[in-house]
Amino acid sequence: MDCLKPLWIALSTYSAIPVPQCGWDEKSLARSFCFLPAVGLLIGAAQGAWLWLCWFAGFNLLLRSAVAVAVPLLVSGGIHMDGFCDTMDALASHQPPRRCLEIMKDSRAGAFAIIYCGVYLVLDLGLVSEAAGLPGVFCLIFTMSRAVSVLSVLSRKNARGGGMLAQFQQPAQTLLVRRCAWGWIVVCAVVMDFCDLYAGTGALLGAVAAWFAYHAMAERRFGGITGDTSGFFVQTLELAMLAGMALGQAAEIARFALCGSF
Repeated sequence: MDCLKPLWIALSTYSAIPVPQCGWDEKSLARSFCFLPAVGLLIGAAQGAWLWLCWFAGFNLLLRSAVAVAVPLLVSGGIHMDGFCDTMDALASHQPPRRCLEIMKDSRAGAFAIIYCGVYLVLDLGLVSEAAGLPGVFCLIFTMSRAVSVLSVLSRKNARGGGMLAQFQQPAQTLLVRRCAWGWIVVCAVVMDFCDLYAGTGALLGAVAAWFAYHAMAERRFGGITGDTSGFFVQTLELAMLAGMALGQAAEIARFALCGSF
C-alpha cells in the first residue's frame, strides 16, 4: 500500500526490523521522516516488555540494565552508534573540519571509536540502572531523541552538501514533517512529565542542554551536521536525557528529605 511506504522506508533505514521492500519516490522519502520517531516507539515498547518480564521473573538489576542497554542497539541495527563511533574518531583526531569529514567517511573503526564506544556503554549501563525504575519516562526517551533529531536535520546546514543526509534532508523540508516532529516532541514531553514530574523535567532539560552543546560542536568542528553526526546526536541525546532523569530523581529525593526535616 502506497500510504505505508514512508513507514516502511523509515523502518528499513533506521531499524533492523524486517519490513516489505518498496520503491523510494521523493514524496514517500519526504514523509518517511514523520515516522522516524516510530522506530523509537518500537524500541520503547521492547524496553517496556523487557522491564515487565524482569519484574515478573525477579531478574537482578545488572541483568535488567545490561539487556536494556542492548535493546536499542539490536532494534536500530546500531545505525546511530555507528555514527557516534565515526564522529568520535574525527573529534579525537583534532584535525581541521575538512580532514575530520574525510575521517568520518572511512568505514574502518579507529582506536578512539572503540574506546569511546566502551565509555558510552559503561555510562549508559550506569544511567539505565537508575532510570529503568521509571518505565513511563524511560521508554519514551527513544521516541523523543529521534523526533528532536528530525528537527536538527531540518534546521541545520549539511556540512558535506551531499551523502545520505542530503538524500533525506532536501525532500523532507516540508511543513508536514516539521509539524509531525513537533507533535511527537510535545506528546512525549507531556506524557513524560505526567508519569513523573521530576524525572520527566530532568530528561527534557537534558535534551535542551544536548541540543545546544551538539550544534555548537558540529558548527565549530565540522562546519555543520552530517549523517554521522546526526547518529552521534541521537546517542548523546539519549545519554543526556538519562542523566537528566537521574538528577531529577535526586532532586525529588532531596526535596522530600528537606520537607521531612522540618
